[in-house]
Amino acid sequence: MAKVNISEAARMAGKSRSHLYEKYINTGFITVESDRDGKKVIDTSELLRVFGTLHFDDNKKDVHEITEVHSKDNSKDMIVSALQSENEVLREYLRAKEEEVIWLRDQVSKTAALLTHQEDNLGPTQTKRWWWPW
Repeated sequence: MAKVNISEAARMAGKSRSHLYEKYINTGFITVESDRDGKKVIDTSELLRVFGTLHFDDNKKDVHEITEVHSKDNSKDMIVSALQSENEVLREYLRAKEEEVIWLRDQVSKTAALLTHQEDNLGPTQTKRWWWPW
């Protein structure tokens, strides 16, 4: 997809630059990248994802319509692949947490066994003799 600067992205979205920064960029709804010169740019697919339809200049309308149709076809595939990879990452995370829970339960049972074992090894308790004053 094409990458546009913040001002152009605001024009395409029909929002002001400050509103775009405040509500979307600073909160993380839209991902901002840097180009080779270090200038902030936004991918038009991000704008399509967040705003749905975009407003274009009449001079660039044909190019953007083709891009929008192309992005609709690819967006479903991209969403599916992104969700599949996210699903795999979450499964690995869940597997790691389950192993951690098993390890923690084992530690608790070992600690409990040590505590009960110490009580048994105290030996015979000294009883107070009735004739001993202290």
